[in-house]
Amino acid sequence: MKKFISVLLTAAFLAAMLIIPASAEMDKRLEALQGSYIELFPEFAKEEFHDYWLECISKYVDDPETAEMFYQILVNSCMGKLKGQEAIDAYTADPDSIVFDCFFTDGIAKLTIEGDVISGFDAEGKQVFSHTYSYTEDIPMNVGGMTFEGMNFHIYKANEDKDAFTYFAFADDTPAETFHLEFRYGPTLENIGAYYEGEYAYWLAAAISENYAESSMMQDCIKLFVDENMGESADEEAEVIEISDAKGLAAINENLAGNYVLTADIDLAGAEWTPIGTWVPSGESEEEQEIPSPLFAFTGTFDGKGHSISNLKIDQPEGLALGLFGCIAGADVRNFTVENASVDGSLMSADVVGYSYMSTVDNVTLKTGKVRAHMGEMSEEGMFGGIVGAGMGSLISNCTAEADIVIPDGMANAGIIGGGLEMTNVSGCYATGTITAGDNCYGLGGISGCGFAAAYFRDNTAENVMITAGENCFWIGGITGYAGGFEDEAFGMPVTVFENCAVKNVVIAAKSAEGVDEIVGSGFFNAEVAEAMGAPFDQPTIYELIDCISE
Repeated sequence: MKKFISVLLTAAFLAAMLIIPASAEMDKRLEALQGSYIELFPEFAKEEFHDYWLECISKYVDDPETAEMFYQILVNSCMGKLKGQEAIDAYTADPDSIVFDCFFTDGIAKLTIEGDVISGFDAEGKQVFSHTYSYTEDIPMNVGGMTFEGMNFHIYKANEDKDAFTYFAFADDTPAETFHLEFRYGPTLENIGAYYEGEYAYWLAAAISENYAESSMMQDCIKLFVDENMGESADEEAEVIEISDAKGLAAINENLAGNYVLTADIDLAGAEWTPIGTWVPSGESEEEQEIPSPLFAFTGTFDGKGHSISNLKIDQPEGLALGLFGCIAGADVRNFTVENASVDGSLMSADVVGYSYMSTVDNVTLKTGKVRAHMGEMSEEGMFGGIVGAGMGSLISNCTAEADIVIPDGMANAGIIGGGLEMTNVSGCYATGTITAGDNCYGLGGISGCGFAAAYFRDNTAENVMITAGENCFWIGGITGYAGGFEDEAFGMPVTVFENCAVKNVVIAAKSAEGVDEIVGSGFFNAEVAEAMGAPFDQPTIYELIDCISE
């Protein structure tokens, strides 16, 4: 099954990647870890490795811009600076800002393991600590209250002084197998296995041998990191499964990690469609709610080979993540047409993909699409689109949509290509149709409802679009309702570039509205977030327009 990682890194996937069998004699485990280590991620990010990263990523994506986007996501995903209660407070106030901390702490720049002695040194080479350690026990990795079989920290305790380095908790990684180490250290065992609680929250140090340049260790580590987080090993030939009828299309739910191609047009008339893939959150915490479990989402590839799927109908007014595909994660969906589709749902719904997480949706055409939103317990943010309802860390490219989207009072994020898009880039798309919104709605656009923290919207056209809204609405634009990020790259939210986008005969008619403009309605600003987080969230997000036109 494919594994993947996002800039909002969840510890579930961090803990799941790069696992090897544990030693039967745990007191001798340190024998496999002998040597001197420095921090991994600053080395990962060196410019000298950039081209090799792209070479590895290109095995999974064709577009150079997409490859560069995934490079930025993978390299920056573990470059956070917060841990413990400080991280818990920050990410509770703004769950979208999560970046895992994989650095050394407590003044350590280098770690050495010699026999059963572990020592730490600062940047000037001065020794910070040196203790003799003995194996004590295994502690399960606890991810949002859940533990997973075979995923443990192996605990070693200092035989002498008690300080910040009393305990070391090693994950299964060894240089011989995964080319790096992952570990924690601290004065107490309390919550040492928990990713989201206690003083170790959101922190797992990653290290590589200080002599990595003497071998191919760094290149091997990069390749493994990409393979583990972007898909199946490139050395494995995946079986291609051909689909020629509605029964075969529905059977994808029995193998959500498969690789599929259409060999014929398919008519779905006569029965309500059950979406391919289901949105089941990876955990119970707020941030984990956005990350779908790969056990239930579609994680494979789907190539329509230019064929059409017609007469799709879904009528679930209280349903979540609805579409031909309900939820996709780390997936690739492309090259087909959906005709005469109708979807009724309450959250993250579209005619093609309800929720796209870290996935690519390319060269998909929607003809005569309809999406109607219904208010439910979880649906205030809505997220409704013709092609994609909600997108996180994804790419939508070369898609065309003709659709009518209807949302009731108090809902948000509706667009003819995509609804609520976050860290999701959109390029080469064309939209035409209508968006009809009630009172107190926000995030309405010809291409998308929003493009929050996207790197770019390029070569997109909204033409012959009618956006109608009621009273007290805000953030409405010809291309997108709101978008942008910040110039400080540490926040993982880039300034969004709108380049070569066109608005042609787009009409915005609202009874009363604020933040309305021809290309982008507004940057994002929320007073509650500003008060909780301070700078830079105390100002609207930033976007840039290059060679865009509005007629």
